Amino acid sequence: MVRELERKRQSAKFPETAPAANPVFFRTYSRRKEAGVRETWDQVCDRTLQALITLGKLLPHEADILERMQRNLKALPSGRWLWVGGTDWLKEQKNFSGAYNCTSTNLQDWSAFGLMVDLAMMGCGTGAVLEPQYINQLPPIRNRLQVQVRGEIGSTPVDERREETEVKIEGNIVTIYVGDSRQGWVKSYQSLLELSTDERFCGDVQVIVDISDVRKAGEALNGFGGVANPVKLPGLYERCASILNKAVGRQLNSVECCLLIDEAAVTIVAGNIRRSAGMRQGFSEDNLFADAKNNLWQQDENGNWRIDPERDALRMANHTRVFHQKPTLQECLDAVRKQYYSGEGAIQWAGEAIARANCDLLRNHEQKVDFLKAYAEGKAKDWLQENYPQIPESELEHRLARYGLNPCGR
Repeated sequence: MVRELERKRQSAKFPETAPAANPVFFRTYSRRKEAGVRETWDQVCDRTLQALITLGKLLPHEADILERMQRNLKALPSGRWLWVGGTDWLKEQKNFSGAYNCTSTNLQDWSAFGLMVDLAMMGCGTGAVLEPQYINQLPPIRNRLQVQVRGEIGSTPVDERREETEVKIEGNIVTIYVGDSRQGWVKSYQSLLELSTDERFCGDVQVIVDISDVRKAGEALNGFGGVANPVKLPGLYERCASILNKAVGRQLNSVECCLLIDEAAVTIVAGNIRRSAGMRQGFSEDNLFADAKNNLWQQDENGNWRIDPERDALRMANHTRVFHQKPTLQECLDAVRKQYYSGEGAIQWAGEAIARANCDLLRNHEQKVDFLKAYAEGKAKDWLQENYPQIPESELEHRLARYGLNPCGR
């Protein structure tokens, strides 16, 4: 039962001990209302609390606890919920993921790349699992892409703009008309990637990307909120094509997959959607992945520091190596030392992460130890089937993949 929220105005101000609270709140969580007026803290509480009460079907006493804790700054919902909770935008099925702070995707086809861009444009943190069993499912790159960006952002009149991306093919010439919407950006990006492996083409593919329909910087993002800033969008297509072209004749490696995602992340972060919040999980024995950020910054002959321009986008995400066998003491020491000097090279013991994510099954210490032993021997699935024969195959696969974005084992 949804009850009417009582306005409890114990404090309309943030405490003096938090001098950054006001600028952070109005920059990040207060939505712009009619006539450009921004929400107050109490209005944000009204919006987000009512939505949580409805979503959780909370009882009056549960709603009362939630309200008192939030209004008095004792406990808060996620930053994602403070921004989109209770909005009409979030009620649309296509936008529900925007309420989640973190997501994880197995990178096994081009649609997974598109999904990550879609999630990032909704403000979600994006995780990608780039282990061989996933990225080895990607098709080899066969077509060299020659990209030309055409048009000027915002040049199409507002009432004539395409909302959805259109792709037109004439022989080996492809024109991508970028739609003025989140889905439009996603489809234009994914379509470019798909062209690199499309078997309808032979040799070079001329790709014309028309950005005339994309709204100008500063225009409102209806529904989601905030304003557009497509400053990095025109260069995205050429940067991605450059990465793909270097892999013609073979499959992408893990670092090239990272770069394709991170180039999109650079574009989205420049668009004021949110800070950079990415995680990439690679196989423990993938040295290319482990060393991807080595010497990212280099000095020239005059002692000036500069970042490697071809790897610059890798800064958009943390790299974590996943161990499916318990790492040795030396491996742990090497990883910590690497992190000390570079801030990168986190490691994860997948067995521990999966055990914690299945605590409903591993109810005591003995069960957990037994499961971890089985996992280290590559027999985790057998152990679960033996101890929980009623669990269907699809659920078993899901439970064993719960190390994606799971920080417990790091």
